[in-house]
Amino acid sequence: MSFPKFMFAADPRALDDLREAPTDIRDLSLLALQDLVHGEQRGQRLDERWGQDLSDCRKLYVDAKVDWRIVYQERPAPAGSLHKREIFLIAMRPRAGFEAYNTAFHRLGRTRTTTPRAEAARARSPRNVPLRAKAASSAPTPARTPAGTTPHAQKGSSR
Repeated sequence: MSFPKFMFAADPRALDDLREAPTDIRDLSLLALQDLVHGEQRGQRLDERWGQDLSDCRKLYVDAKVDWRIVYQERPAPAGSLHKREIFLIAMRPRAGFEAYNTAFHRLGRTRTTTPRAEAARARSPRNVPLRAKAASSAPTPARTPAGTTPHAQKGSSR
């Protein structure tokens, strides 16, 4: 076996992800991580979406159905290491519900950012109207009748 190109480190919770994954997914993940450490494979760079900046991370598809993801970082190795760079495993989770990305974001201790575009969209959103204002604006308005008459009197008029 060849000397690894990268050092390997992991968030302890990511190791729990591996332990808790179905056996076939765990086996595929370990093979993918081995390929990463040996420099035989590299994941796609992530970006900022929905206020979650993961642009310093990469993703790797684990299975053929692409239902599972590995989210990791390539970063400088600690001082004194034999390697210049390390693979840092953050999460290995299902893609469904963006679980892999949300988990990685929270494990990195990050907070959501809002872009000017998102703020503008929220400012115009009808969901941001206070509940009282919504109730007042949706209340039915009474039918208008000419001054001095009642709706019943109008029905019988023969004009």
